[in-house]
Amino acid sequence: MNRMQFLRGKFNSETAFRPPWAVSEIDFVDMCDRCGQCIRSCHLKLIKSGTAGFPEIDFSNGGCDFCQACVQNCPTDALHLTKSNVHQPWHLTAELKNNCLSEQGVVCRACGDICEMRAIQFKLAVGGVTLVEMNTDECNGCGECVSVCPVQAIEIKHVINNDQLERK
Repeated sequence: MNRMQFLRGKFNSETAFRPPWAVSEIDFVDMCDRCGQCIRSCHLKLIKSGTAGFPEIDFSNGGCDFCQACVQNCPTDALHLTKSNVHQPWHLTAELKNNCLSEQGVVCRACGDICEMRAIQFKLAVGGVTLVEMNTDECNGCGECVSVCPVQAIEIKHVINNDQLERK
């Protein structure tokens, strides 16, 4: 939880989705001057002005293609690309909710068809139905699957790894 969430009484809310290659949330809020360069540079229009004018990712219209325009145009280094993090733009992953059409016996493979990482697979089960399998280790959190789901059964979540759990 950052200062802003505490002061606004948002004790259980998740941290906003920042643009790719953002520094830690605490550092991001300190470093970002809300200039809007990343917002203007996003050719997919995924980066929006969020709470207090800080940039946030909105996956409702599509997913990030990691073009790096936002990080290249950030004057404050709040978005910071290095050789070590080039393949890890953020710690996000897709999560399937229980209202998935395939889980209800309806044929729908929109998310699997759009997923370039093949993190979403469909396996044939007894009775001719397909079961959705999410491989979160393969998911890069691009969010492309969110906008194509006809019932909003996919949401993007922050990945919490063991290092983050130890710091809490």
